[in-house]
Amino acid sequence: MKIKQSEIKRILFITLSNIGDIVLTTPVLRALSENFPASAIDVMVSPAGIGLFEKHPAVSDVISYDKRSGLRDKLRLIARLRRADYDFVADMRNSLFRFLIGSRYGTDPFRAAPKGIRHKKLRHLWKLSSMGIGVGQEDFRFYLHIPPGDGEYVKKIMAGPGRGRPLVAISPGAKSSVKRWPEEKYAELAGRLVRDLGCGVIMVGDGEDAPLVKKIISSSGAGIADFSGRTTLCQLASVLSECDMLITNDSAPLHIAGAVGTRTLAIFGPTDPAAYGPTGADDRVVRKKIKCVPCGKAQCRFNHECMRLIETEEVFEAAKDMLKDRR
Repeated sequence: MKIKQSEIKRILFITLSNIGDIVLTTPVLRALSENFPASAIDVMVSPAGIGLFEKHPAVSDVISYDKRSGLRDKLRLIARLRRADYDFVADMRNSLFRFLIGSRYGTDPFRAAPKGIRHKKLRHLWKLSSMGIGVGQEDFRFYLHIPPGDGEYVKKIMAGPGRGRPLVAISPGAKSSVKRWPEEKYAELAGRLVRDLGCGVIMVGDGEDAPLVKKIISSSGAGIADFSGRTTLCQLASVLSECDMLITNDSAPLHIAGAVGTRTLAIFGPTDPAAYGPTGADDRVVRKKIKCVPCGKAQCRFNHECMRLIETEEVFEAAKDMLKDRR
């Protein structure tokens, strides 16, 4: 159904659960705010992603949705959404919320993007373009907002690590263990960046990544700053915006770096970079082209060869080449 834009006064944007997946949907929020500048846009997001939107200037209200909540809580949520009287539901979950809350317009949960559209960002945007909503030239741009207070906090904690040197952030974590490059290789890489290239190196991640980060720093034998567990999502975006490069697995920081324009060197194994990889002109992906890649599976019966076979030297050389302009 093509949408009559003059009838849209209130929009519900339903995004996803995991942080990286949420960031991949933010170009949709940009397109909605540009196409419907006079409309109120509410965002429904998992508890983990609330911080990305609660101070966002394009967002009127943030609604927490936990897919693991009980039936009673879900019924209360549906009643609340019905009272809000949304004219349009942009649903990245492909759920039935649009029909349950009685919205006149909404993306079609039963209609999939053409197979030729591979990257998740573009597949999300296709949901709007299929309804006649323009996505313009912004299709590769994410849409994060860094509140001023977060930027000021980051300037304070980053007063030391760079000091005029090339500054590299490393994010060794990932929600799935099969997407993680081995910690001993990250330690070797970090040490070489400091000793061989004279870089300042900081390690980033959430609180769950902190033990892994500490082990890597200890094994590296180099002076590396530990930012794990010290930042909110918006503060992490601000940290990455101050860096010359991010080296990471397929994880949320990869997409957050893309949102702030920081060049990214991504290490990929079981997942497909054509669907989830970085999209910047200066970004790179390191991966092994073995016959089972990309499998997209949460378990591996080949002892994670796609990640283990990636050598420190090839990641180091790629990073060295990417830093030439900065150096």
